Amino acid sequence: METPETGKAHVKTERDVRIHAELWHTSDCLLRAGKERAKGSAHQFRASLAFRAFALEAFLNWIGLQLVPHWKYLERLKPQEKLDLLTDILKVKPDYGSRPWQVVRDLFHFRNTIAHGKPESKETETCVELEHLLNGDTVFIQAKWESFCTETSAVRAQEDVLELANILYNQANLTHEGPRGPFSFGFQTRRAGF
Repeated sequence: METPETGKAHVKTERDVRIHAELWHTSDCLLRAGKERAKGSAHQFRASLAFRAFALEAFLNWIGLQLVPHWKYLERLKPQEKLDLLTDILKVKPDYGSRPWQVVRDLFHFRNTIAHGKPESKETETCVELEHLLNGDTVFIQAKWESFCTETSAVRAQEDVLELANILYNQANLTHEGPRGPFSFGFQTRRAGF
């Protein structure tokens, strides 16, 4: 063991890493960047939506570990199946046809589409002004997942996921240590001795 005379101390550091809070924060940063700069913002909103889905699933795993003794056996469930199980345990009645619950279907459909990306062929017929053709104005046909990547969708996902997470978190009445709230960061402790 070191002593004060050597100028060194033994330090033990522990951290409660809440990945769901980190992913939530990443999604918020991307959303903010998209709002601040319009050019290329669809990419920021796309990434924000993907990280929002990651944060929600990580939150379900975090709260599931608090409530279900052998949650690790259930981690292979689909996110909505996890949510259904947790709402049953917590006696919460989700309505997937309305806000905030419908975000689950939309967000995970989007996440699955981009995670398991497959090529698509799109076709449309329209009548346009000749002037637009001559100017080279082109409007790209969008796949459904592309049209989801808007500021409106990203803000709505932020609001709805937070509301849904608050419902579950408050109903769970957790007695965990450290900061409170569904997306609060964990904490770190550090002890030094000689």
